[in-house]
Amino acid sequence: MIMFTVGFTFTYMMESFPNFAHTTYAGVGGVVSFYVTTFYGINPYYTWPLAAIVGGLIGSMLYLFIVRPIRRNGGYQDITLTLTFIVLATVLPSLFYIFNYWARYSASAPTRGYNLHVWDFRWGGYPGIAIVSTATCILMIIVLRFFLTKNKLGISLRAVSENPELAETIGVNPLLIHTVSWFISGALSALVGSIMTIYRGVGISGPDGVIISIMAGAIIGGVYNIYGAIIGGLFVALAQDLLKELFYILFGLSIESWAGLLPLSFLLIAMTLFPNGIFGPTGLNIIEFRNFLNKIKKMMNLI
Repeated sequence: MIMFTVGFTFTYMMESFPNFAHTTYAGVGGVVSFYVTTFYGINPYYTWPLAAIVGGLIGSMLYLFIVRPIRRNGGYQDITLTLTFIVLATVLPSLFYIFNYWARYSASAPTRGYNLHVWDFRWGGYPGIAIVSTATCILMIIVLRFFLTKNKLGISLRAVSENPELAETIGVNPLLIHTVSWFISGALSALVGSIMTIYRGVGISGPDGVIISIMAGAIIGGVYNIYGAIIGGLFVALAQDLLKELFYILFGLSIESWAGLLPLSFLLIAMTLFPNGIFGPTGLNIIEFRNFLNKIKKMMNLI
């Protein structure tokens, strides 16, 4: 959830429109890992870098061949881009179905999704994917921190997101920066898809319903703040899991019939309580955070 939310925020921070096809890239990571592991017998853990690179390249191509031309043509760009990527979220899975057809009838590798759980290992009684994916996420946060604060390209990315005209006047290449941001976004999403093949499998169209949770995490963290996206994604993921466990204790198996409402509930709560996010573009929004605490106190008094 953290990697998904960070990737989504990267796109919104640079382009100012929600990329509804973001989670569909996860299917790219699933295809890459499934193909390399199934046909070449390579451990799926070793396929993560390749999946990230392929996803990043697809993200860059989407910017160069779809987003950039629409931006050049003017008009209602944000609306056009939003609708375009809704269509892409519907169309891209068709390509995965073509791969599945080929794998089933030409390569004798039947599949409806991409599940490589049998390749996982256990360490200290815990599944290896829980340990490795957590370590990968922590490493990603450290690398992003260094990239955005110490690397010239990362600093330029932040400059373009805050003031593209001013950044261009000091010699920053906006085409390169936008392409890099889309590469990072696509790479993170595809990496998540590759990880999920070992965790519990990923469907042909990507993780179902996750885009709503991602939007909730991005709104809570502030859609123009990468560090906020990290905290927002973590908060939404933990809160949903804890609430599911709590509701299961209170209501039993019947929770399964309406657990899908949780992501939508979090999105509505995020938009109501955090219209500008806890973290603004410049960092921690103390006033917004205090307002949130006051609303929680009032709710507790009512209860």
